[in-house]
This record gives sequence, C-alpha cells and structure tokens, in this order.
Amino acid sequence: MQQVFDRKQAREGAETPLSIELTELVDGLVEILSQETATIQGLIKEADRKQAALTDDDLAALEEIVALETGLLQELEDCEARRLNQVAAIERHLGDLGSRQEDGSSPSFGKMVRKIGGSKGEELHRQGQTLKENTLHLKELNLLNADLLRQSLTLTNYCLSLVTGDPGQGIYGEPGKKERKGYQQNMLDARA
Repeated sequence: MQQVFDRKQAREGAETPLSIELTELVDGLVEILSQETATIQGLIKEADRKQAALTDDDLAALEEIVALETGLLQELEDCEARRLNQVAAIERHLGDLGSRQEDGSSPSFGKMVRKIGGSKGEELHRQGQTLKENTLHLKELNLLNADLLRQSLTLTNYCLSLVTGDPGQGIYGEPGKKERKGYQQNMLDARA
C-alpha cells in the first residue's frame, strides 16, 4: 500500500525526499554561495567607493580601498575553492545515484539543480542566480572604473608632456624601449 502511495506522489510531482547526506551537501553549497554573494556585495561596495575616489582624485581613499579589496578577493578565492569541493562532492553523490552524464562528464549547475529538484533545488537555483547577478554587476563597475583609470592616466601623460615639453611618449609609455638617435646601422651596412 505504501509503494502505491509513493508512486502516486511521484507521478503527481510531489517532492522526492533527498538522502540526508545529499541534503547536507546541498545546504553546505547554498551556504557557500551565500558567503560568496556577501563577499561580491562587499566588492561592489568598494567598487562604488573606488569610483568616487577616482573622480575626486582621492589617493588616500584609493589606497584604503585597494587594501580592502585585496582582503575580499582572498576571501572570495577561499570560498570558491570550498564551492568547487562541495560541487565535486555533490556530483560524486549524484554519480553514485546514476546521475552521471552519458559521456562521463559532470553535469552543469542547471542540470545538477534539476536532479536535486524540489525546494532544495529551488533554493540552490535562487542563490546561484543571486550570485550570478551580483558578479555581473561587479564586472560592469570594474569596467567603468578601468575606463576612469585610463582617462586619468591619459590626462596625467598629457600634463607631464606639457610640463616637460616632450610631445612624445609620456612617462607611462613602453618601459625599457629607448629611441635611437643619430646614425642607425641597417642591414646593408652590417654586411659591408
């Protein structure tokens, strides 16, 4: 009788219970993704501050921001290593359940979420989407800040050329490259 009820629940789309081990692995992955999201949000905050410091030419604030970003990036790197280990453990567990790809490769995040299914799958998907959106926002801010830095560098080079009277390459040109002056030996002279 219980088997008939279980089959009926499965046909009606009821949530299939996950093993305790898989539930703990998924909960751990959701927690790691949450930590990564919080770290990315910290980087977004610092990128916003960096933008203001760049436009205000506040070098002291830039130094402080870069130091904070370095710590956040190390934290993100640690979270990412833990995330990869957690995903590998989930993939091994799903592989033990026969959820391996036909070619033997690991399933994508989306396929893994679908295999997990139910409320845990939805929670994992939601947290993954939040992380993705925050990462894309950080990327946009970093591109904008890179443009601001490039513009600032161009202005600095221009000002230096005005001060020194050198219309050519500024201080931040190609390091180590020296322009030859006077006679330059060419290939014909070298043979003679």
